[in-house]
Amino acid sequence: MKKNVILSDMPLNNNWDFLKGLHDATGEKWIIKNCVSNQGRSFLYNIYRYIIYFWFPFIIFITRDKYKMIVSWQSFYGVLFAFYCRLFKVKKKHFLLIKNFTYKPKGNGLLGKIYFKWMKYIVKSKYIDVFVCTSQTFCDYCAEVFQEDKKRFVYLPFGVEDFTQKLSKEDLDKREDFILSIGRSNRDWDWLLNCLSETPYKLKIICDQLHRTDLPMNIEILNNVWFEDSYKYLAKCKMAIIPIKDGKIGSGETVLLQTMSFGKPLIITSPSCLADDYVENEKTGLVVNKNKKELLTAIQRLYEDTDLYERLSKQERNLYLNKHSIYRYGCYVGETIIKYQK
Repeated sequence: MKKNVILSDMPLNNNWDFLKGLHDATGEKWIIKNCVSNQGRSFLYNIYRYIIYFWFPFIIFITRDKYKMIVSWQSFYGVLFAFYCRLFKVKKKHFLLIKNFTYKPKGNGLLGKIYFKWMKYIVKSKYIDVFVCTSQTFCDYCAEVFQEDKKRFVYLPFGVEDFTQKLSKEDLDKREDFILSIGRSNRDWDWLLNCLSETPYKLKIICDQLHRTDLPMNIEILNNVWFEDSYKYLAKCKMAIIPIKDGKIGSGETVLLQTMSFGKPLIITSPSCLADDYVENEKTGLVVNKNKKELLTAIQRLYEDTDLYERLSKQERNLYLNKHSIYRYGCYVGETIIKYQK
């Protein structure tokens, strides 16, 4: 009997809540195929990572007769599986859903044009049934860029695990007076650094690709903080800021929801997909234009207005539990599969 499979780039097991949600929504059994490709960012590991991106989907491709439905948790695994299917012109036998699909242009040069044509070749193939995006804004963007039917791009509210369950009570109880910003893709670090340089506020940035030597005393950049260690910083921080560079590109959802799971007040920039689909200003975070005065005013409010701070903290945690848990996300994906198979 053919199996339903989730293609993941993380070490997961059958107790995963996303798997439970997917099963409950579809009524089908699912297995997980793991191929870890995200545990380092050195030059050599990046080469290894790209080899894995192409090799693992090829293994799934040559054993494709084992599977009925495929959910690609790591979007590039599904994208490359579809690439092999179109390249070798095989008969379509699978339902394929690409989760958290993303596309970011690589510039206007030759490499950028090749990358776009390659992605368009895959997107326009018949082998992918639905692209799940984490923002409606980004769905519309992809449909326009690739000149595809909007129905193929579906916005589903993203979900993450409850990271408060991954830390000890001692770690959860620690508090320090600093602002935290985490991320690597599509962040406007220059703007954030300019806004907070030489201010009374302590800022810690966790990003493995941001390297500066001319930092003021109140700013620290951490290049080697990963996974559980980053959750400890979320537990300790006063608040978090997510400065988005290009508002059309879907990014920052994971960090946003991780922060909400800890109930830490958020400041996000607009325009952004986060402001469009995840944060309601003054209720589940503060939304500011990319204006230094607006940002500093928002930070000052969270330091001085205890009622505002506590209200945002409580409502963010409740929003996470009710709408953005990893179990709920599994249900959303399963419901989408049922809908698109009709």
